[in-house]
Amino acid sequence: MVKAFIRKFRKHYATALLTAAVLGALYLQLSLLSGELELQRQQHTTNVGEMANDLNNRVRLHIKRKSIRNRNPNNTSDSTLTITTPMGITTLRWSNGPFQQSPFGSDGFDAEIFDNFLENFQSQMPWEAQLSFEELDSIISTELNSKGITVEPKWSVVENGRMSTLTSPDFDPDQVNFIYTLAESFIGPSRQLLMYFPGEGFYLAKKVYLSLFAALLFAVVILLAFLGVQRKGMRQKRLAEVKSDFINNMSHEFKTPLATISLAVDSLMKNGEKMNKDQMQSYFEIIKAENKRMNAQMESVLQMSLMDKEELTLDKEWMKLDQLVEEAVDHFRLNVQDRGGWLDLQLAEGSFDLLGDRTQLKSALTNLIDNAIKYSLSAPQISVKLDLNDEYYLIYIKDRGIGMDEETQRQVFDRFFRATKGNIHDVKGHGLGLSFVKEIIEKHQGQITLKSAIGKGTSFTIALPRK
Repeated sequence: MVKAFIRKFRKHYATALLTAAVLGALYLQLSLLSGELELQRQQHTTNVGEMANDLNNRVRLHIKRKSIRNRNPNNTSDSTLTITTPMGITTLRWSNGPFQQSPFGSDGFDAEIFDNFLENFQSQMPWEAQLSFEELDSIISTELNSKGITVEPKWSVVENGRMSTLTSPDFDPDQVNFIYTLAESFIGPSRQLLMYFPGEGFYLAKKVYLSLFAALLFAVVILLAFLGVQRKGMRQKRLAEVKSDFINNMSHEFKTPLATISLAVDSLMKNGEKMNKDQMQSYFEIIKAENKRMNAQMESVLQMSLMDKEELTLDKEWMKLDQLVEEAVDHFRLNVQDRGGWLDLQLAEGSFDLLGDRTQLKSALTNLIDNAIKYSLSAPQISVKLDLNDEYYLIYIKDRGIGMDEETQRQVFDRFFRATKGNIHDVKGHGLGLSFVKEIIEKHQGQITLKSAIGKGTSFTIALPRK
């Protein structure tokens, strides 16, 4: 197992190194973003803490200003201040006019002393007795905004161990992640601020979303580029291999007829005077047959070249598809019978008028039937069926030959591909046949599919549109 892994690693070491480099770069980028997000979280915690530290002073100042507004300095009559406490309602009364000399000889009542007394009195009272929820919520929001925090919090003030009425709607104590002590005294009330931010995660991530988006975008681009380069490299490697096989196969295919022609010509040159007419005719027929074979092979190569350049045009005309299939089958009947096999044709009833290139379609069909014969090890057993439905003419070509494995089925329509397993490799050819067939069928807006199993044979299905 280790040896197999080492062999695979040596074969794909470049891919492994590039993959590791891309994943490493992505990991480092995400680590940097994670660090930046953590810094944002720490800064957020610091800002919330500073807000909580300043909250007492802001509330005290707000209450003081509120009390001053309740006193009208232009009014010389008595003023009152009503304060609601947990023990009831307390009313303070004072005079805004000039104070009379007190019986203790004082020159008057000091307003500063009164303000200090009032502030000390208020500081000993619960906030819920002096503030409404809306007032405290406004103070907290203002303080948070001054610290750059724009996300809306949920909060509650706990006084003397009891959750006060100063609590946000839908406040959930289980989600609290900020707890600050605002007041702690043996004489006055103890006071705590509980707070959490429902949208904290998104709020913090939003601050680094540009960096996050850019990092993810660059990572995706790098991965796509890497995969594209790898895919293209593998295709180029495979193309180089199949082209090398194609050149070898073509050289071999041309070498055999050339050698046969050379032998026939040598025999004619040396013994032509001694040969009778029938002997000379047989040699001429051999030369002609081999020459025809070479021309057919070269024609298939040229046709594929034209398809590459998109210069191959179809000479379409109305024809009878059933007659075309019959002609293609009849072309191989004697060959199949000579090998002790059979070639069966079934034609469904109906009209099979088709607008197409008769020559190219016949060439495609004969190619498929020829393959069915070639890849039958013993006597060929081939079924050809022509059927139709509302949309397509359907041609089925089934053999009982050696079949194909899944890997071969995936590549069998690729140009220059020839199977290299078992006896398939012994069959002559350039690997252009099925690629040519697929091109021709698709140029007629049709489709070709196959089903195959090792040892059970192969079935091709051609679907050509009726209109």
